[in-house]
Amino acid sequence: MLSVLLIATFVGNSLAAMSDLNCTYTTNGVAKYSAKAFNCANKFDDKYCEELFGGKVELDGVEERKDRCFKDGYKANSEDVKQFAISTCPRTCGYCCVTPAFNCPNKRFPRINCDLVTEMMCTNTIWKPILIDDCPNVCGFCELGSCVDKVPYCAINRAICRHPDLVQFAKEYCRRTCGYCDEIRASDCGSNAHCPNWVRNGFCTNRFFTTEQKRKYCGRECGLC
Repeated sequence: MLSVLLIATFVGNSLAAMSDLNCTYTTNGVAKYSAKAFNCANKFDDKYCEELFGGKVELDGVEERKDRCFKDGYKANSEDVKQFAISTCPRTCGYCCVTPAFNCPNKRFPRINCDLVTEMMCTNTIWKPILIDDCPNVCGFCELGSCVDKVPYCAINRAICRHPDLVQFAKEYCRRTCGYCDEIRASDCGSNAHCPNWVRNGFCTNRFFTTEQKRKYCGRECGLC
C-alpha cells in the first residue's frame, strides 16, 4: 500500500512540474514564476485575458500555465499559440520577460548594477537615458535607444554571437542581441561646442530628444559613450 502511495505521489508531482520555464526561477529544484513574468501590462483588459486564456499565473506560483497560453486544441505545445499569448496577454500568462520590450540582453559592462534597478528608477528622467542603454530588459526599454539589430534574424539564431568568423558581422548587424551596445564607434559619440550650455539647460534628461540624438551631439557630456 505504501509503495502505491509513493508511486502516486511521484506521478502527481511529475505531472504538476512545469514544462514551459519562461520567466521562472528555480529554488530547491522547484520552478516558480519570477517577478519578471509580470512586469508588463496586457494589451487587452485583464479580466478579458483571464477569460480568454482560462485563468492566470501567480507570482512564485508553481502550477503550469493554462494550456491556452501555449498549447493547441490537441494539447500539443504550439509556438503560434504561445506567440499570440505573448502579444496579447503576456501578464496573464506570465510571459512578460519574453515580450519584445523586455527580451534583450543588458550591456555587458553597465555603469550600474542592473539587479539593483528599481521601478522608480525606470521612470526617473535622470536615470532613464542610462537604463535604456545599460539595463533595457529591466525596465522594458529594449525597443528604445539607438542600439538595435539591423537584421531581423539575430534573435532567432543567437549562435551568430558566438561564431568566431562572424564577430564583425555581429558587432555591425546584431549589436542588441549579441550585447555589443557598449562598443559604440567614436564617430557616433559627439561633443558639440554648445554642449556645456545645453547640458545645463537639461538636454541630457529631456525626453523630447532621443538617446541617439543625445549621443550624437553631446554623447560624452551626457555619459552615453
